[in-house]
Amino acid sequence: MSDDRKDDNMLEYKNLDIKNFRYPGEFERQQAVIIGWPDMAETIEGYSLHENFAQLIKIIVEETPEVKVYVNSPNGRTLPSCEKALKAEGIDLDKVIFTTYPDGSNWTRDYGPDIMVDDNGNMILAHTRFNMYGQSKPEGDLSTKCYNFGAHLALELGCSDHRNSNVISEGGDKEFNGSGVLIALRDTEVNKRNPNMSTEEVENELKRLFNLKKVIWLEKGVFEDELTTSGVLDYIDGVPVYRSSSANGHTDEFCRFVDKNTVILAEVTEEEAKSLNSLKITKERLDAAYEVLKNETDDEGNPLNIIRMPVPEAIYVKSKPGDWINDTWAQRYDEAKDVLDDGTPMPYGEMVMQPALSYCNFLILNDIVIAQQYYEEGRPEIIKEKDNQAIEVLKKAFPNRKIVPLISTALNIRGGGVHCATKNVAKADNN
Repeated sequence: MSDDRKDDNMLEYKNLDIKNFRYPGEFERQQAVIIGWPDMAETIEGYSLHENFAQLIKIIVEETPEVKVYVNSPNGRTLPSCEKALKAEGIDLDKVIFTTYPDGSNWTRDYGPDIMVDDNGNMILAHTRFNMYGQSKPEGDLSTKCYNFGAHLALELGCSDHRNSNVISEGGDKEFNGSGVLIALRDTEVNKRNPNMSTEEVENELKRLFNLKKVIWLEKGVFEDELTTSGVLDYIDGVPVYRSSSANGHTDEFCRFVDKNTVILAEVTEEEAKSLNSLKITKERLDAAYEVLKNETDDEGNPLNIIRMPVPEAIYVKSKPGDWINDTWAQRYDEAKDVLDDGTPMPYGEMVMQPALSYCNFLILNDIVIAQQYYEEGRPEIIKEKDNQAIEVLKKAFPNRKIVPLISTALNIRGGGVHCATKNVAKADNN
C-alpha cells in the first residue's frame, strides 16, 4: 500500500510525532461541521431537499453557536439558491462560512476531511481514496473532485499536514471510539471497495493510517442500504419497491459509538421480520452484528455495552419522470445496465421507492443530538410510535445532551441522512 515515509518525515521535520495523533469519537467536543449544498432543489415533487438541508443547518447554527458551520456550494450557480433557502429559515448568513470548491456529490461524511488530532492542538489529515461508492474509478472526474475536496476543506480548517493512503474508504462506514477502535463493514471496505486486497491488508492499512489498536469487522449492513441496482427491495401487493438511493453499505445506518465502549445497534423484531422480506434479511445481518459486538471489547479490554435501536416503519414514495431521483436512477453508473443485479429488468417510468430510513443516522454535536424522525400528519400512527421509541433510546444513550428531532424524509430519499450530510471536525485539545 501507500508508502507513508515521506509524510512521516515531513511531520518529524515539524517536530510532530505521528504516534501522538488519534481520530476522536464523534461524542467528543467538536470545532466545526461541514455540509455540502445539493444542486437539486427537490428529490421528488413535494420533497424539498433545499428546505431539509436548510432546516438541518438552522439547528446546528442555533443549538451549537460555538461550532463553525461550513457550507460548500460547489459552483457559483448554486450559491444564490443556498443563501435563499437559508434566509427562508431565518438563518443569519454571517454565522455560516461559505466555500465554493468543486464537489462530486453532497455527502460530505464520506469524503470530507478525516482529521486526526493530538493533545497540543495539532491536526493531521488522514487522506484515503474515493471511487463514488464503487460506481467509478478513483481517477474518475467525480471521484477526483471528492478526493480533492477533503484536502481543500482541511486547509480551510487550518490543517496542512497529512498522511496519504491508496486504500478506498468512506467516512460513513467508519465508526471510531476515539481510543483506537474502529467498527467497519468487511463487505464494504474489503469486498466492494478494495477487492484486490485481503481483510488483513485493509485492516493493517487502516491501523497505520489512523493509529488504530483494533478493527471490529461486521460483515454486512442493512439490506435497504445495498446499491440501488442490486435489485427489487420488496414486493408490496405485487408491485416492486426499489431503493430510492442508498449509502451503499455503511455502519452509520445501523451501528454507532456513543462513548468509548457503548454502541447503539439497530434491531428488527421477529414480528417485523415476518412482514417484509427486506426486514427478514436485515434482521439476519443485525443479529450477526450483535453476535460479533457482544464478544468484543474496547481498547482496554472492557466489554462493549450494546443499546438496541428500533428500525423505522417503512415509508414508500412514488416517483415519476421529471423527478430528479427518477430521472437519474438508472443513469448514475459508468456502464448502462439492462437488468438489475437480481436479474429483474431495469425499471423506467413511474417507480415506487423506499427512502434510506434510519434512526441510527443521527448527528452528535457537542451538547445536542440531531435525530431523524418521520411522522407527519396523515402518516400512520405506528410511525409516530417508532419515532418516540427512537427518541427514548437516544435519551438513554445521551442523558446529558438535548435531543433535537428533524423530519429527514427528503434527505433520505436522496440516499443519505443527517449524519451522511455532515462532517464533524473535532477540537484538537479535547484532552
